[in-house]
Amino acid sequence: MKQPKEDFKKMLIGAIGIVYGDIGTSPLYALKSCFTIGSLAVTEINTLGIISLFIWMLILMTTIKYVCLLLTINNQGEGGVLALALLISKYRLQKWKSLPIILGILGGALLVGDGAITPAISVLGALEGLHLITELNPRHIVLISIAILLGLFALQRRGSDLIGTYFGPIMIIWFLAILILGIIGISQNPSIFKALSPYYAIHFLIYNGTAGFISMGGAILVITGAEALYADLGHFGKRPIQTAWMYFVFPALALNYLGQGALLLENPAAISNPFYNLAPQMLLYPLIILATIATITASQSIISGVFSLAWQAIMLEYLPRLKVIHTSKHRGQIYIPTINLLLCILTITAVLKFQNSDNLAVAYGLSVSGVMLISSILLIYSAIYKWKWSKFKSAALLSPFLILDINFFLTNLVKIFEGAWYTLLIMAAVSYIIWVWRSGKKMLSEQKLLCSSSVTTFLAEHKKSYKHRIPGCAVFMSHYPGKIPNALVINLRHNKFLHEKVILLTVITKEVPRVPKAEKFFFEEIEKDIFIVTASFGFLEVPNLHEVTTWAYDGGIIKHDSSVSCFLSKETLIANNRNIFDEISKSLYIFLSNNALSAHDFFKVPNQKVVELVVTYKV
Repeated sequence: MKQPKEDFKKMLIGAIGIVYGDIGTSPLYALKSCFTIGSLAVTEINTLGIISLFIWMLILMTTIKYVCLLLTINNQGEGGVLALALLISKYRLQKWKSLPIILGILGGALLVGDGAITPAISVLGALEGLHLITELNPRHIVLISIAILLGLFALQRRGSDLIGTYFGPIMIIWFLAILILGIIGISQNPSIFKALSPYYAIHFLIYNGTAGFISMGGAILVITGAEALYADLGHFGKRPIQTAWMYFVFPALALNYLGQGALLLENPAAISNPFYNLAPQMLLYPLIILATIATITASQSIISGVFSLAWQAIMLEYLPRLKVIHTSKHRGQIYIPTINLLLCILTITAVLKFQNSDNLAVAYGLSVSGVMLISSILLIYSAIYKWKWSKFKSAALLSPFLILDINFFLTNLVKIFEGAWYTLLIMAAVSYIIWVWRSGKKMLSEQKLLCSSSVTTFLAEHKKSYKHRIPGCAVFMSHYPGKIPNALVINLRHNKFLHEKVILLTVITKEVPRVPKAEKFFFEEIEKDIFIVTASFGFLEVPNLHEVTTWAYDGGIIKHDSSVSCFLSKETLIANNRNIFDEISKSLYIFLSNNALSAHDFFKVPNQKVVELVVTYKV
C-alpha cells in the first residue's frame, strides 16, 4: 500500500531534517581529521586517495549496507541495533544463542557514547570556523560550545518536536548550501573527479602503509550517523529514508567532499579548515550560523535516539524504571530526565577534555565503528536465519562489510590513549550497569519464586478462611503469571479479607515493538470472581493500568459502578555479605533499585487507588 503524496512529502522532509542530521554535518571536520589522525602531508596522491576513500565508503557502507540491505530488515517496522538483535534472538540459533542479545547491549552502550560525543564534536566543528574571521582564543570557542550545548540539553524537556519544527527545515537549506559550496570547489580544479575511481583509494592505502591504515580512523567520520537512518526506520519508513538519501543527501555530500578535495589540490594550506575555506569570506558569518543550527539539529537526532534506546531497555528490564515524559502524541517522542542529565555531563566533559574536533575524532570514530561492526555481524545473522541464505553465500556477499568494519574499528582502537579510551569507558560503564541490574533482578526473582506458591494451591489453603468478601475490586500486580503476588500474601496476613472481585495482574513486555490489541490481554477465572489477567505490551509501548481496567470494564470482568484499588509490593533491599555480588556491584544494585521509579508511578496508577505494601529482601 502506497503512502499518500502529502504524507510521503512530510516524511521525506522529516527524513532529510532528522535522520541525516548527523551524517550531514560530517563535512565540517571529516577531511581535516583524516589528515591529522594519519599525520599525512597534503599531496595530490593523498588528497585524491582520501576523497576516493570517502566516496566509496558512502557508496559501500551507507548506500549498499544500510540503505539497500539493513533497511529491508525490521522488527515490526522498527530498526536499530537492539531491535535487530531482538529479532534475531527469536530464531533457533544453533550456536552462540545469547550472542545477538549481547551484541545488541554492547551496541546500545556504544550508542550512548555516540550520543555524548556527537553534540560535542558537531558544535565544536561548526564554531571552529570563527578562527578564520576572528582572533578568538580557543578557550572562548570551548566556552561558547558549552553554552550552546547546555541550552540544547535544557530544551529537551520541551520535546524534540520543538527543535524539529523550527530547525528541521534548516537541514534542507544546509544540504543545498554544502552542495553549492562543493560545486564552487570543483570548478577550481575539475581533475578531482579522478577520485571517483576506487583505484585512488586502494593506491592511497598501499602507498601510505601504516599511516594510511591509521588515517582510516578519520575516514569513518564520513559515515557517522548511518546507524541513525536505520534506527529511525520506525519513525519515517523505508521509502522516504531511501529516497532522501539517493536523490538529495548523497549527491550533496559527495559533491561537497569532491569540492574540498579540489580546493586542497589548488591550495594545500586550506587544510586548516577545508570546509569553511570553500566559502567566500563575506559568507563565512552566515555559514557559521547555519552550520551551528545544523549541528544542533544533528545533535537532537542522536539524543532522541538515546532516549528511545533507554526506553526500550527499561521496558525489557535491562535498566531500572526511570521517569519517562511523553512530549508528543507521536510515538517515540519522549524525554527521560536522568538520561538527559547523564548525556549532558558526558558531553560537557568531552568538550572540556578534548577542546577541539580533531582531538575528539578518535573517540567519535571508535563509537561509530563499534556500532557498525556489530550491525555487520547481525546482518550476517539475518541473512542466514531470516533470508535463509546459505552460510557460503552470506560469507561471500557480506564478509566485505565485516572486514571493512573490523578494519575501521581496529584503526580507532589503536589510538586508545589519544581519545578512544573515552568511548571504551562509557561503553564499559553502561554495560556494567546493565549487567548489575540484570544479575540483581535475576537473584531477586529467585527469592520471590521461593516464597510464591501457585494460585490454586494458595486459594485451596485459604479460601475457607475468607468466605466473606468486602465490596470493590482489588488488583494485585505480580511478576509471574499463575503465582501469588507478595502484596496479596501480606494483605491477607494483616488485613484478613478479600474483595468481592480479585484480579491477579501480570504485565509482560514482549520482544516486539507493539502487541496487537487482539493479543494484548488474556484472562482466566480460577475461582468465583478471582481472575488471572496477563497484559502484554511491546517494548515501545507505554504500560498503563488504565488501559487494563478499561478492558476489564468493557469485558464485564469489573462492574462499571465498582471501585478499584491497586495493591503493590515495594521492594526494600539490604546487603547480604554471603551473596556472590561483590561490594561495589551490590551497592550499585541497591542504589539503582532504591532510586527506580515506583510501580504506581511507572504504570500510571492514580495515587488515591494505590495501596503499597513493603517487602524486604537481602541481596
